[in-house]
Amino acid sequence: MSFLRTLRKLILGETWTLPLGVAAVVLVVALVVRPAMDDAWHAAGGFVLLAGIALVLVVSVARSSGARRRQAPP
Repeated sequence: MSFLRTLRKLILGETWTLPLGVAAVVLVVALVVRPAMDDAWHAAGGFVLLAGIALVLVVSVARSSGARRRQAPP
């Protein structure tokens, strides 16, 4: 249940990590990855975006849950 609560807080905007991470992924993909992939972009571009955004989500949840573990009383 804690994972779902954390995920809900991240999606509803109680942190800037997720929106900034998604913006960074979109910029990097648009400026670097897409020109480098040329014709392969049409077949694999969506998966590249999905992988980048999933990575941002995992890192954001890990950072959020790690901070909560350190603040818990002994």
